[in-house]
Amino acid sequence: MRAKYWILAVALAVAALPALAAEATFERNFNINGQLDLSVSNGSGNVHLVRSSGNQIHIYGRVRSGWGGSEDRVRQIAEHPPVEQTGNIVRIGAHHGSYNNVSIDYEIQAPANARLELSCGSGNINDEGVGVNARLETGSGNIVAKGVQGGFSVEAGSGNIYVEQFGEGQVRAEAGSGTLELHNIRGGMKAETGSGTIRISGTPTAAWRIEAGSGTVEVALGNNPATLDLEAGSGSIRVNRAFSQQTSSERHHVAGQLNGGGPLVHIETGSGSIRIN
Repeated sequence: MRAKYWILAVALAVAALPALAAEATFERNFNINGQLDLSVSNGSGNVHLVRSSGNQIHIYGRVRSGWGGSEDRVRQIAEHPPVEQTGNIVRIGAHHGSYNNVSIDYEIQAPANARLELSCGSGNINDEGVGVNARLETGSGNIVAKGVQGGFSVEAGSGNIYVEQFGEGQVRAEAGSGTLELHNIRGGMKAETGSGTIRISGTPTAAWRIEAGSGTVEVALGNNPATLDLEAGSGSIRVNRAFSQQTSSERHHVAGQLNGGGPLVHIETGSGSIRIN
């Protein structure tokens, strides 16, 4: 009798478990005649972009449901993915708001000179050299972008940001909480993080404004001319370059010219140190 009750208990427990997560994939190819306008909007899931050869865009999607999700819903999305083309405009994920309990990971091959707008509700963004004047945003997740062309805008609500710029253009970078790392920057810039370290290298050809609520700021300017205005609420300030220093009456405020002076580089942190290399 005990064995009978034990078997019944196990059967009831298994029946009470949620359905296993479902998964399906899809692929799409488009030919482009001219410069591509690429718009990607993803509610949940990662997005990975790599350069394609010629004027072709290839999209591979992996659709997943959470525990207890609908296998039929996953299959329907894979059979009719949120991908559409109008001339040289390709939109991906325009209707993701209706995909409750479903995430999509995208692998996208696209021309390097595509005009790019990409946003994720939650998920990582990895861009390997796609995008002119790119705009990349994620609510929760990391952003890694190497070789974006011209100016760019990146934003992460919570997560780290790492970007390498190719060429010159206006830069905007913002992290709610996380490390912010920008390299080869050439142009004007505004960069800020609520809490986290900031590391930047490059050549200011217009004003730079860098702010950290709490965290260390490290900026490598090399031999480039700049006019420094540095403020640390609590923390040290060190300029590892010869420059004409003019320290204000405030203990944690340093100003002066580096290599004869140039575009303004204003840096401030609420709690943390500032280093200029």
